[in-house]
Amino acid sequence: MLETNTLDGRKFTGLQAPVANQVDYVLAHFRLAGVEKIFNDLDGVQRTMERRPEDLLTQILVSGRTYHILAGLLTEEGKVWSRAEADANAARFAAITDAGEKKTMSAFIRDVLIGIGGPDGTAAEIVRKLRTAN
Repeated sequence: MLETNTLDGRKFTGLQAPVANQVDYVLAHFRLAGVEKIFNDLDGVQRTMERRPEDLLTQILVSGRTYHILAGLLTEEGKVWSRAEADANAARFAAITDAGEKKTMSAFIRDVLIGIGGPDGTAAEIVRKLRTAN
């Protein structure tokens, strides 16, 4: 999750030793997106390792929380992550029209979900992975 991505003309890096506030922000938006039922198989669906990230992505897209989650996972180079910056970035990311940047955002979210939503993608494991990211 440490690759650099250019979005909205600015460079962003994925999670690198996130602060507690950043982890809380991402987890809160995961919950608001309604993905805990998929993380914990509360909907009674048996998922394969490949299907869980796809179901997570679908739920996030349907919820409208994609850009908040993305903004929670990314930090602009040269800046310290903050909730205010994340909220502003979420609005800016949602307004991006460039096809390449939209593809970059989709790929980043998908890669994160594959990384955290695999066969051990329970809520407790997600929290552990986010808190220990570096």
